[in-house]
Amino acid sequence: MSPLKLSIEWLKDYIEIPDGIQKLSDDFTMSGSEVEAIEKPFENLKNLVTAKIVEIDRHPNADNLNVCKIEDGKRVFTIVTSDKTLKVNDCVIFGQAGKASDINGKVVQSVEMRGIGTDGMLFSLQEIGLEAHSSHVFKFDKYVEPGQNIVDLFGLDLTTFELEITPNRSDCLSHFGLARELSTVEKRSLKLPVIDLKLPYGNVSLSVESEGCYRYMAVRIDDVLVGDSPLWLKKRLASVGIRSINNITDITNYVMMEFGHPIHAFDFDKIQSSMIVVRDAKAGELFTALNSKVYKLNGGEILITDGQNALALAGIMGGKDSGISSSTTRILLEVATFDPVRTRKTSKILNLSTDASYRFERFVDPNDTEYTAKRLVQMILSLCGGKVVGSADLYPQELKPLTVKVSDKKLSTYLSFKPDEVEVKSIFESLGMDPSHGKDGWKVEVPTFRHDISQDVDLIEEVARIHGFNALPVKRSMPFVEGERNDWWEFKNVLRAYACALGYFEAINYAFSDPELLKLFGSTFEEGVKVANPISPEMSVMRSTLIFNLIDSLAYNVKHQEVDVNLFEIGKIFHENFETEKLALVSTGKIESLDYTDKREWTLLNFKGTLESLLAPLHVHLGFINEELDGFTNGRSGRVTINGKISGIIGELSSQVLDFFDVKVPIYAVEIDLKTLYGVLAKSSYSAYSQYPFSFKDLSMFVQKGAIKAVDIIDTVKRSSTYVNDVEVIDLYTGKGVPYGTYSITLRITYGSMERTLLEEEIDGAFTSLMSSLESKNGITLRKV
Repeated sequence: MSPLKLSIEWLKDYIEIPDGIQKLSDDFTMSGSEVEAIEKPFENLKNLVTAKIVEIDRHPNADNLNVCKIEDGKRVFTIVTSDKTLKVNDCVIFGQAGKASDINGKVVQSVEMRGIGTDGMLFSLQEIGLEAHSSHVFKFDKYVEPGQNIVDLFGLDLTTFELEITPNRSDCLSHFGLARELSTVEKRSLKLPVIDLKLPYGNVSLSVESEGCYRYMAVRIDDVLVGDSPLWLKKRLASVGIRSINNITDITNYVMMEFGHPIHAFDFDKIQSSMIVVRDAKAGELFTALNSKVYKLNGGEILITDGQNALALAGIMGGKDSGISSSTTRILLEVATFDPVRTRKTSKILNLSTDASYRFERFVDPNDTEYTAKRLVQMILSLCGGKVVGSADLYPQELKPLTVKVSDKKLSTYLSFKPDEVEVKSIFESLGMDPSHGKDGWKVEVPTFRHDISQDVDLIEEVARIHGFNALPVKRSMPFVEGERNDWWEFKNVLRAYACALGYFEAINYAFSDPELLKLFGSTFEEGVKVANPISPEMSVMRSTLIFNLIDSLAYNVKHQEVDVNLFEIGKIFHENFETEKLALVSTGKIESLDYTDKREWTLLNFKGTLESLLAPLHVHLGFINEELDGFTNGRSGRVTINGKISGIIGELSSQVLDFFDVKVPIYAVEIDLKTLYGVLAKSSYSAYSQYPFSFKDLSMFVQKGAIKAVDIIDTVKRSSTYVNDVEVIDLYTGKGVPYGTYSITLRITYGSMERTLLEEEIDGAFTSLMSSLESKNGITLRKV
């Protein structure tokens, strides 16, 4: 959804609104167009008043500046300005230094310009928010009494609503569309602008060669005068966030905001062939837009051309070389409708979004084309002069109203009460529909501007919405049925509990991911399944790992000063022909963030230990195999095995991945396959504890890095004698006294028997045999303790 600005003053042109802004806001919200904010668009303008210029002198130290004396009805002020068009007795807008502020809330400052101090500044319409660009200070056309407040004089004490319009309600993307909604809720009549105008046909050459153009109407007007718009028009547009450019462009924007149909105006003299050809773009074709950017087209985009040269990118933006300028005298108006899907695809691929594309993407009714064109021409003739030379209207894909039926039984069942026939008929008619009632229920002809209504439940929703959701009776329509908890559900719930107990917070992320991340991880993860209609390029593939989105969540926390983060997620990942569930964890920062005495930070060994702790209650044999994995730091990644079967990955993320997420702290990640884990779960069984004493032996050694793995050393110790009950690492050290390229490791070996107390000779013999076995291995040097 995206917000739409609605001017309350503008709305009054079409309907008598209810008393009170809050009541109006509630009416829109309850009808489905939620009011997100109530704003005063000109509230930042403070202490701006009218003033009269009483004296003008050249600046003694600058040829391009003038020194003006102005009077605001109370006192005389000194102003330094570069505007040489000002004359004595001109009436202007003045803001006193330290008191007045512009449309952005910036307070006017007293500055010294080439040795002369200023008491304030003279304002242009750009600085009060009414124009996109102003060349000069604003001057009134006639004398205005000095000292009048500009907000009051211009009528800028306005109120606007910012509404969230759901994507299916494109008919509400205009002032008249929202007035139509309000008329239904408030049961008040609508007032359409009166148009007494006939458009002459002919004298316009038009050809539609693209299936993406549903309807195209062109109107040619000669002898127009391009210039400033009247103040009321500038004010209307500014109140909804659009700055004035020139009268022609402003009128096209005004009609779009009035009726929701985007319009474009061409300078007819810049159309070389004097004809319009709507066609599909060719692959590699270049288009220079109004924003001066050059876009390389992929082919299939809809173009408005003169037969050869592109004049506009249909439904999105006009071309740089065909737009209206101050010298334009002949214009060609475009009122058209384009394929929503193709418009959206072009907008997304080119990363070019406009007010026009926003509406065309959501559907624009082609059947309001002629009325919109007449309204447009009426305003241009009134404000810009000119004469209509001709027009053309091609409608190759006519859209006809849809007839939808709904039975009385279904209507009553869904509403939980039997609605009054008169009320239902009134609701349908107020929404612009043509209803008829028979013995089987309602048959409703739906207008084409309500493309969101196509089945009986849509009609039921309209009745419920206008009747009032809060007025529907509360009734339980079906009994509550509790679902069964199966073993798979219990298994995942147990894992969640274990992860939470270890200090991890559960994250629930979208099932989409960024394809750019897949490039960083290379062959580590399979390519994700592409989404046919993605929300954004960053969410254009189904995730093939949980790690990507978990890193994103972790990075978000780090950027917001939450630097000690432990997250986990249990969820599905997707491949071309199947989907499966995984468990992933990510960590960064301190291990015990709440213990100020514990300064330890996460390392790969700590993180590996956390996974072992997490799965220890499940009684599985966890193993690790070193492997260089793309996306992870060299030497700090590997595969996870469960009961000897490869079931996941673990490691420290690479610097390239950290750069992608714009974080500068080490991040550790692990992901394991849940179905593999679930498949090897062993039932817990009781093992008797020996009643005889144990003996302990510590064994220290230097191990050459890369020559032999610590896990293999431990495995050798375990298999060295039947008397070995347990082996644990009690020290790992690199540093002073340890030869380069090696590390020192100390193991504590537990010897014992279930049947008797072992003799010292038996223990020593087993230990001596073990040392001989280890000494024979390359890369191991036993330390004499």
